[in-house]
Amino acid sequence: MITLGIDTSFHYLTLVLFDEDHVLASIQKEAFKKQSELVLVEIEQLFLSCGLKPNTLEAIVVTDGPGSYTGLRIGLTIAKVLGSLANVKVYTLSSLQVLAGLEEDIHVLLDARAKRVYYAHYRKGNVNGEERILPIETLSNQIRVTDQVIGDGALINRETNYPDYTKHFIQLRDKWMPVKDIDTLIPRYLKANEDYHP
Repeated sequence: MITLGIDTSFHYLTLVLFDEDHVLASIQKEAFKKQSELVLVEIEQLFLSCGLKPNTLEAIVVTDGPGSYTGLRIGLTIAKVLGSLANVKVYTLSSLQVLAGLEEDIHVLLDARAKRVYYAHYRKGNVNGEERILPIETLSNQIRVTDQVIGDGALINRETNYPDYTKHFIQLRDKWMPVKDIDTLIPRYLKANEDYHP
């Protein structure tokens, strides 16, 4: 099944074209405020690089949040348009989950602005607790020095770390959520934690 993975949830543009178990082509690049300009061009390039035509596409898996309001809408709009016009199946995946992949034990952080962070603790693809939005100060006190962190680690004085996570779309296949009605596909935002008072 030829599938297109899309993640525009933060300042990276990540696209991956894959069959059942193999990445055929992918891109992962910083595209702050340029995702809408680049996404269609880059999708076309993915197909060309594989010698495939867009009409071979059978499914799309797109991250639906949490993340940047504008960024999420770009990815979801592309998925809705392609899903409707090409009549392909559409699935969603958490933007934090796709970063975590199947790591044994990992803390995922994305900048939520206003001194807040989107946060989740994942173990082998499963969330430990729930995805949350927290004040950075609160999270800094919860994560130990020995804990593995991925994403915007600089927010808590750790290394910012965005390795190639395109293969995670395949690894997390059993976590994909099917979209039954394409018109209902909207970004998934998190409510502020009760500890946060703006």
